[in-house]
Amino acid sequence: MKGLVLLGACLWSLLGCEATVVAQARPEAAGPAAATNVRVLVTDAATGAAIADAIVQCGQAAPVITNLSGSASLMSCVSTVDVTRDGYASARLAPPHTDPLHVRLAPERRATETVTVVGPAAGETEAAVPGQIAIGRDELAMLRSVTFDDPIRTLQQLPGVATSDELRAELSVRGSPFRHVGLVLDEVKSRLLVHTVRGVEQTGSVALLNADLLEAASLTPGAGPQRFGNTVGAELSIRTRPGRSDGVHGRAMASAIASTGYVEGPLLTDRVTFIAGVRRSYASWIVRRIDPDVSGTFEFTDAQAKVDARVGTRQRLSLGLLAGTSAYDERGRRTSANALDVGENETAMGTLAWQAQLGAHWVVRQRVAAISSRYRNENPDALPLDTGTEHEWLSRSIVEWAPTPSVSLDGAAQVQRFASRGASTVYHPTTRRPDSDVAHAGTQTLTGGHVHARWSPHRAVTLGGGLRADRLHARETFVGGWAQAQVALSADLAITAAVSRHGQSPDVLQRFGPAGTATLAFERARLLDVGLGWRRGAWGLAVNLYDRRETDGLDTPDRQFRLTPEGRLAGGNPRAPWLNAWTGRARGAEVLLRRQSAPGVRGVRWSGWIGYGYGRTAYASAIDPSFAGAFDQRHLVTVSATTQIGERWDAATTLRVATNWPYEGWFAPRADGRIVLAAERNALRLPDYGRLDLRVRYRVPLPRGRLLLFAEALNATNATNYRQVSASIDTRTFVVGRLSEKQLPIIPAVGIAYEF
Repeated sequence: MKGLVLLGACLWSLLGCEATVVAQARPEAAGPAAATNVRVLVTDAATGAAIADAIVQCGQAAPVITNLSGSASLMSCVSTVDVTRDGYASARLAPPHTDPLHVRLAPERRATETVTVVGPAAGETEAAVPGQIAIGRDELAMLRSVTFDDPIRTLQQLPGVATSDELRAELSVRGSPFRHVGLVLDEVKSRLLVHTVRGVEQTGSVALLNADLLEAASLTPGAGPQRFGNTVGAELSIRTRPGRSDGVHGRAMASAIASTGYVEGPLLTDRVTFIAGVRRSYASWIVRRIDPDVSGTFEFTDAQAKVDARVGTRQRLSLGLLAGTSAYDERGRRTSANALDVGENETAMGTLAWQAQLGAHWVVRQRVAAISSRYRNENPDALPLDTGTEHEWLSRSIVEWAPTPSVSLDGAAQVQRFASRGASTVYHPTTRRPDSDVAHAGTQTLTGGHVHARWSPHRAVTLGGGLRADRLHARETFVGGWAQAQVALSADLAITAAVSRHGQSPDVLQRFGPAGTATLAFERARLLDVGLGWRRGAWGLAVNLYDRRETDGLDTPDRQFRLTPEGRLAGGNPRAPWLNAWTGRARGAEVLLRRQSAPGVRGVRWSGWIGYGYGRTAYASAIDPSFAGAFDQRHLVTVSATTQIGERWDAATTLRVATNWPYEGWFAPRADGRIVLAAERNALRLPDYGRLDLRVRYRVPLPRGRLLLFAEALNATNATNYRQVSASIDTRTFVVGRLSEKQLPIIPAVGIAYEF
């Protein structure tokens, strides 16, 4: 690998915080000032945090950019200094300048009074929620990969998040499958927010989200408030940002892997802002040239936009639009009449939100959303295997009340309707004509709501709790709840505990799809978390213990072939019905050491984390008295670091090493090295997983914007990792063929972007 240049990209948008100017201009000196070298330190006036990427310019000289510690050096500055930063109003300081020159900027306020918000926004941690992780826009940008430009893949790098399938935008948290992880975008929870192949497993997927438009994200891995409900596992909440009001800004980027661009600014008036972005991926050609053995590739195009408007000083309106198309391509790889050749998907989403401040202590919000998806899977003869449409409609009403800083109450009511319609065709392997056609159609309505209260009787104590109810129309009602407590043992140390009861309804396909069972019950879980957190300066340490017990878990046990204890062949029904088939338990421990850069320190600055997780997930069913969960990952180590090198260079690296998941199914190795069917479920595991990603970026300030040159290498050591694929099975000898395939090789990429 000597001489190989590892190329890649790490793109980001500038912070979209809201701000006012706090730095004041100094009066002009009476006479000319002597030339001096000045170190400038730019910080947030509200928090004292360093502000990176601020543009500092002395007179007409070339501008410089602050590093992660918020500092920059000006050479021989005798003129006025202008400091600008995305989301912060410009500050102008006249000579003479002190050394260091400290400039304090505060978020620009877009309304004349403060709006009280009780519930935490995505990207913000909440008191008394153990293990919760929040990540802001700067960290999202540094961890972002240009190869896939996928926010979900970026969040796969969070501590405690397991993933071993590099072609799928999915998260497994504490042994839960992705369908048990609630994905919430701007208070809309939906499973349709990904580019994927509907109706086919083990293909590929990419999040239907544009990283340029994201503000922050937060992951709640276990017990805590169920404001959105309908999940028995973790919850990932993502928030988009509003457009800037101080002029038109944007970025255009091109690389050998993808092209992206966005633009933002006011619409006629600074009371109405917009932000809009597009993405186009064309990674398949480089992936297959690097490794022709990769079986399938995934490409996509999408667009996302948001308009925010202030109506008076107490009301706001927001309109969001999202649309995209994707294609999974296996052309030329398989010739069977029932093999997937091309899988296409189209998805669109629209949301409308209203927020109002009522008096000094009340906030009300209303949000409506509609999501539609259409898919078509074709065989090598360009004939349909699966076709269909899925639709979701949502209405959500929220009320928040905070009479004092120590007491708050929030509640919400929600109605969500789901509809699915489709058809599946099976072809004769010899004549290649249709053998059977199965059509499905169904709708279901889920209504629910929650009430949550928080009380801090002492500055060192926070208590919370609430109730949630969800009703699957004409079927079942689930009632859950939670209780939380946090006690500060000292100024740096706190202990947190939470217990909660969760429920998740079967989705519309599990009830009315080709393998649907209309009488399915809610999946249920009881979660218990205890955490100890320490924080001093830039350093933080968290230790968390968890226990999750699940009942009525959904499964299709007869779908895959298996051997009975007597050695007979069983299963193999591709349309085996969904059943409430198993109970399970997950337990483990997580340790996270995190460093966030602090302002005012010279030299190379870095931030990041080292995370370790240990977990065991075990299930039991009528067929299998005991088996490991499909996402049971015993050991996981995640190391992530971002570093500022000089004034213009920065770099990021991520390392993930883990024991791997089981092969999902009934498999065992034979003495001759072959894999055969077995009577024990999930007993055979994939080889251990390891991957190192490297990214570097160089910034060139320009009079009107800046140029970004970036490079990255995914899987920089060219490690060989595997993922499970659909296996071929000889029903006479029980020999299993092609159970796994190699994942991504080293993928270099390079690109250029212009920001204005």
